[in-house]
Amino acid sequence: MRCRQILFTFLLLSGIPAVYGQVDTTQPGSYAFNLTDCIQYGLAHHHDVVNARLDINFSQEQIKEATGKLLPHADVNASFTDNLKLATSLIPDIANGNYDKKIPVQFGTRFASAVTGTVNQAIFNSDYFLGLKASRVYGGLAQKSYTRTAIDTRVAISKAYYAVLASEENIRLAKSNMAQLNKTLSDTKSRYDAGVSERVDVDRIQVSYNNIVTDIENQIRILVYTVQLLKFQMGMPQESKLELTQTVKDLNAESFVTDTIDYQVQDRVEYSIQSTQIALDELRLKSKKMAYLPSLNAYVNYGFNYFSTTFGSLYKTGFGASALGLTLAWPIFTGTERLHQIRENKITLEKSHNDLGYLSQQIKLEVSNANTQYQNYKAQFVTQKTNMELTQGIYDRIVLKFGQGVATSLDVTAAESDLKQAQVTYVQALLNTLISKTDLDKAMGKIK
Repeated sequence: MRCRQILFTFLLLSGIPAVYGQVDTTQPGSYAFNLTDCIQYGLAHHHDVVNARLDINFSQEQIKEATGKLLPHADVNASFTDNLKLATSLIPDIANGNYDKKIPVQFGTRFASAVTGTVNQAIFNSDYFLGLKASRVYGGLAQKSYTRTAIDTRVAISKAYYAVLASEENIRLAKSNMAQLNKTLSDTKSRYDAGVSERVDVDRIQVSYNNIVTDIENQIRILVYTVQLLKFQMGMPQESKLELTQTVKDLNAESFVTDTIDYQVQDRVEYSIQSTQIALDELRLKSKKMAYLPSLNAYVNYGFNYFSTTFGSLYKTGFGASALGLTLAWPIFTGTERLHQIRENKITLEKSHNDLGYLSQQIKLEVSNANTQYQNYKAQFVTQKTNMELTQGIYDRIVLKFGQGVATSLDVTAAESDLKQAQVTYVQALLNTLISKTDLDKAMGKIK
């Protein structure tokens, strides 16, 4: 146990980055990123962002598919018939002039075949044109969904990034405490050996030192996990090595300006998505109303018919046939089904408008709550930083008095415990401030 503590102390005090030693670095891929780099990597590799980008490509193909319905459609039909037994019909006996007598006759040939090519062109079809417009709206919806996914990814990466920096700050402060306490412990042991201090003083400070060592070990494991979480949010393989090039001091949380709550609900991508949903509902309603209109199509075909009493001579002679025409379909009355469908779509559209109004109120409430949280956490952060500095001063003076024989070891351990608690509270307040600022920016639609 004693050897392990000495080795661990040496690693920490010498500045060796043992914290990343637990991360698997056997796989290729080593990165040194700041927050911007992490976000850019995540936007290129995160699972949800990649799928959202594929959804955009999918919607573009749907637009092309809808456009393709307006182009001419051509097809070829062929048939072959073997009349094993020709159908018999009864007709008047015209040849003998006996019109009252019916005689059985058979028409046609045993073998018949036909090949016909047809080209159809839609001239007017409300579903086709509205479908094309709807597909374009869907394309815009896919783009907005991608934006929302990208925003969520930015937020998740930022929060995970801040958690890593907070863990690193916890370790840095704990290492500083350990260095101070290690010196105090060494001096106390020297005084004990000289007969100036008592054994209880050494043991009390040794207990505090052991607790710091264990606490740092725990913080290292937490840091390893937070790095893994950050890589997950970025879509980075866990086998890759990631180191951050920033510290909490680089973020300078104290300089965060309390932004004036100046925003519009339209800045939120969710508002735009709901507006798009209203546009889609309006198109569905319009489609049902226009279903009363006729559809007009043009066609042209050309083909050959083949007849023969024997299969071998079936395709020796063909008889051409061609036609050019228009087809008009007009659903005059379809019961009351379409009328009720129109009313159903009107109700759906009204609900979408209600949802948009509700969303507006929800966004305003989110902004108010996020601003309250941010203001509270920032005030707490400023206070806790001051408290930590004051507690550090108290600890330093008590250690000095202890060296002069004025204070007791109990005073040292109590001051050390207060300092550790103040540092933990400070780091948590710092993390809360960073996260609440991110939540506020997201609520106001400032994260794009």
